[in-house]
Amino acid sequence: MNLFKKEEPKQYESNGHHTRFFLILICLLVSAGLSAQNLTKRTYEGALDGKIPIVLTLTQDGSSLFGTVVYKKKGIPITAVGSLTDGNMFLRELMNDGRVTGLYSLEPQGKGWTGTWGDLKRKGKDYKVTLREIAETTVQKKKLPNLTGTYAYAYPEDGGTGSISVLQTEPGKITIDVDAVRGGPSYNMAEIGKTNIPLKGNKAIYENNEYGKCKLQFTFGENVLEVDYLDEAYECGFGNGASAAGSYVRTKASQPTFE
Repeated sequence: MNLFKKEEPKQYESNGHHTRFFLILICLLVSAGLSAQNLTKRTYEGALDGKIPIVLTLTQDGSSLFGTVVYKKKGIPITAVGSLTDGNMFLRELMNDGRVTGLYSLEPQGKGWTGTWGDLKRKGKDYKVTLREIAETTVQKKKLPNLTGTYAYAYPEDGGTGSISVLQTEPGKITIDVDAVRGGPSYNMAEIGKTNIPLKGNKAIYENNEYGKCKLQFTFGENVLEVDYLDEAYECGFGNGASAAGSYVRTKASQPTFE
């Protein structure tokens, strides 16, 4: 008997092994794709100054927030748009014509939020806000139709305005023109002339290094738009204190005219 007989190497079913590997890979890719198409929607219930009941429903897309606020006594949903910044929530309450009627500034408290709501119709009177989460669901990210239109906001009593013209003629590109004015007494301006920028899904990024590093992200929701600076790149050549960042509502869906 040969005690040192060389063993034959094991033969693996390479075809089956590779097939299983690719099936697992495909499943992971599909799962990742589905996850990327899902957003978190949360509903909060609470009150202003403990006596004006409200329901706030928000869908989070990255740091952007899109939804509605309902004052229970009136029962009419009002558009709410904003963002999460350093863990805090900032929202604009917008009418269909772009008028800003209220501002939320909130910080987390347990599974809810606390902070203030500024009533702009009453010269900025602040109300204490307390909210608790009552529902959380996962919703499929909607494929938005053509984004063409005019998006705007306007504060009362010369508090500042903003307008962004958007033209989409193909899936992966939009043309923008930004015109925002800071409130008095300076009325400094933030302007971006007619510019083509790439669009990926519902997000577009504008970059310009003419005055330093400038980087703005445009996140579109259904008839709304949130604009935020990225990477602390604020040097856009705007007037002192003027900014294109903020929350906008689509006031017109018609094709804008660029100067």
